[in-house]
Amino acid sequence: MHAEDLSACAIFLLGVAVMVLVGSVERILAPQPIQYQEAIAIAILGLVVNVVCALILGRAQHHGHGPGHDHGHSHDGHHHDHHHDLNLKSAYVHVIADAATSVLAIAALCGGWIFGWAWLDPLMGIVGAVLVAVWAKGLMANTGKVLLDREMDHPVVDEICAAVETGAGAGDTRITDLHVWRMGKQVYSCAMTVVTRAPSLIPKLVRERLSVHEEIVHSTLEIHHRPHAGAQRPGAAA
Repeated sequence: MHAEDLSACAIFLLGVAVMVLVGSVERILAPQPIQYQEAIAIAILGLVVNVVCALILGRAQHHGHGPGHDHGHSHDGHHHDHHHDLNLKSAYVHVIADAATSVLAIAALCGGWIFGWAWLDPLMGIVGAVLVAVWAKGLMANTGKVLLDREMDHPVVDEICAAVETGAGAGDTRITDLHVWRMGKQVYSCAMTVVTRAPSLIPKLVRERLSVHEEIVHSTLEIHHRPHAGAQRPGAAA
C-alpha cells in the first residue's frame, strides 16, 4: 500500500470518527432503547478480535525492527520490505482504535445496564470518536511527510551530502538535486543527481560511501562528469 492509500485510509478513519460523534450527539439529544446484553456480547467479541490482531501486528513490527534486525546494504532489495512500516502502523492504529472504542463501549453499556445511565453509552461514543480522530490525525501527519517530501529537514540529508561531496577521490563533486524519503522506522531512501570532475566517481563508489549510514537502505543515482577546467575540448588548438 502506498502513502497515498494510507493517507486516504486515515481520512476515511477520520470520517468514521465524525459519523460516530454525530450519532452519539443525536442519541444524547434523543435517547433510544438499548438491548444491553446483546450489545455487551457483541462489544466483547469485537474486543477479543481486535486484541488478537493488535498482538499479531505488534509482534510483526517488533520483529521487523528489533535489536537484531539486519538493515544490510543491498540498495535494490530492501525498498519493498521497509515500505511496509507505514502499512503495519496504519493497521495497528486501526485495531488499537477499535479495541479502545470496544472497551469504552463495554464500560458504558455495563453502566447503563446496571445503574440505568443510558446517557453513558453515547458519551463514551463521543470519547471514542475523539480518540479515533487523534490517531487518524497522527497517521495523516506521517503519510503527509512522505507525500510532501518533508524529510529534507532531517539530519540524514546532511549525512548524505557529507558522504558524497567529501572524502578521498571526491574532487570537485556537488549534489545538484536530492530527495529523501522515509521508508520505515529510521530507514530512508534517496535519489540524487551528482555533478563531478572526478572521472573515478561511479555509482558503486557513491553507494560504498553511503553504506556507512545503515539507515540509508536504497539509493537512485545519476552522475554527470564534467571535464577539468584545464582540459582541452576536442578539436581545440594546442
